[in-house]
Amino acid sequence: MENLYWKFHGIFEDIYYYVTALPRFILYWGEKSPLNLYTFVKWNIKKYPNEKAFLFKDEVLTWKQASDKIDCYSGVIRSLGLNKGDSFALLMDNRIEYLLLILAAVKSGTIAALLNTTVKGEGLKHVLNVANAKAIFIGASHLEKFNSSLTEEERQNLIVVGIDDQEQVPSDIQNFTNLEKDSIPCEEVTTSFKEACMYMYTSGTTGLPKAALITNERAVRMTYFGQFLGFNFKQSDILYNTLPLYHATGLLYCWAASLRAGNAIVIKEKFSASDFWSDIQKYEATIFPYVGELCRYLLNSKEVSEEKGHKIRRISGNGLRPDIWEKFQERFQIPEIREIYGATEGVTGFINRAGRPGMIGRHRSADKIVKCDLESGEIIRNTEGLCEKVNIGETGLYISEISKLASFDGYLDSQASQKKILTDCFKDGDRYFNSGDLLTLHENNWLSFADRVGDTFRWKGENVSTMEVAAIVNKAEGVQDANVYGVQVDNTEGRAGMAQMNVSDSFNLNSFADHVEKNLNGFQKPYFLRLTKEMQTTGTFKHQKEDLKKLGFDPKKSQDPVYFLNGDKYEEINEELYKGIQSGNVRF
Repeated sequence: MENLYWKFHGIFEDIYYYVTALPRFILYWGEKSPLNLYTFVKWNIKKYPNEKAFLFKDEVLTWKQASDKIDCYSGVIRSLGLNKGDSFALLMDNRIEYLLLILAAVKSGTIAALLNTTVKGEGLKHVLNVANAKAIFIGASHLEKFNSSLTEEERQNLIVVGIDDQEQVPSDIQNFTNLEKDSIPCEEVTTSFKEACMYMYTSGTTGLPKAALITNERAVRMTYFGQFLGFNFKQSDILYNTLPLYHATGLLYCWAASLRAGNAIVIKEKFSASDFWSDIQKYEATIFPYVGELCRYLLNSKEVSEEKGHKIRRISGNGLRPDIWEKFQERFQIPEIREIYGATEGVTGFINRAGRPGMIGRHRSADKIVKCDLESGEIIRNTEGLCEKVNIGETGLYISEISKLASFDGYLDSQASQKKILTDCFKDGDRYFNSGDLLTLHENNWLSFADRVGDTFRWKGENVSTMEVAAIVNKAEGVQDANVYGVQVDNTEGRAGMAQMNVSDSFNLNSFADHVEKNLNGFQKPYFLRLTKEMQTTGTFKHQKEDLKKLGFDPKKSQDPVYFLNGDKYEEINEELYKGIQSGNVRF
């Protein structure tokens, strides 16, 4: 009966997509189209000049006031010697200036490079070099990062944002407030649909971050994707955003989509579980975007009176785990959840408009789930050298056809771009975007996210999904968060399961061992545990794994206690036990 219910919901989704949304979403204006994000600002000035547009702490800007600021900021950019096609970097926590500088970049024909606020050291040098940034707008709280990262000459390109008192600004750094005072607005620069308007960096969970090219076309298409398939913003909506603005979900899919509708956005510097629901009530917010870990933090937080009786009508985002979906929706009385899937640099994406827990949407003709080695992601081709689609119930690599209407703009690094393209998949000469993600195909074309290639590992001849194991581990008493990965063990084939876990006072090792025994197959068990007070995550709450894999289970490399499932009990690893495991004397 349940499958029949979701089958009909899926049919209705398809009808909506092909009849209503697709004609709006698949728009092609050609290379010389003037349409861009700044176009939407001009629309809003005409229609809603005195309506609220941006709210940040005690600051409120109408669309007319925002437009004046954009004019001013475009003049600042030009005064720094940036011309059409030049880039500048943004490194700051969420604030109004961040969004207005992006819009000023579009107006002036320059390119905003959006830097992850967690980047530092060599990573910071790398992202700045990649962007060839001629100026860096930096939030006051991040100035310290540059003390050792930049030369004296490079520091002269820094513009600090958020400090009014000139005496608090180092003498070799420019103050944005002073530049504003002397600014002369520049004329709008015409750019084509195919020209870049910003660079967005990959999260860098593995290797150095790559700069994805965001063209005017890609930015505009994402607004249509977010508006007509996701949020369906109304001008009366109030958007509450806590996601980092350097990330595509918070910036393009969410805020840029709302830009088209002309509704107000409440900007929060950083996510705060303790402030969340009081802010929702204070600003009378109706919509907010999420990532899965944000929802988990809220669900684990203490109940407060403000979490009930709010005006939230819809939320949308990605990574909401199936095990907390319904609990979250019920506790916080959320009428509608729309889970999405996509990549910043990707060709297409999915939206689960029906609200089916655990699903990311429905399979469509341009998208293919193909058979592959689940650990390496290497495609398994048939005797004719072509890809083969997975069957219902199977997991495979998600690839999507590259075409004129579904273009792949790639990265600033052309070699990195080529690595994401697969050719001759189903016929000679075809081109597909390799997402690097593993999806599972369900009945009636429903899809769920399985894992990231590289996160899946092989142990005892079986493929292990870290996401699947983490979902079960997170259900154990006292486990607040779990990050599952595979580690190398000497004299063994494959990688053994390990879990980094943040636990509460109610956590008990013996009870956890029982939970593992009852709910996981032998090859799925996390044989190693690392108990920590703080999880390693990216700025968008993604778990960091690569450094943890390198550390393995060596107790000498960890400040946190490390345990081994020795038989049916977890035992803390000392040097003797570690040597026994690595030598093969301790078997498992």
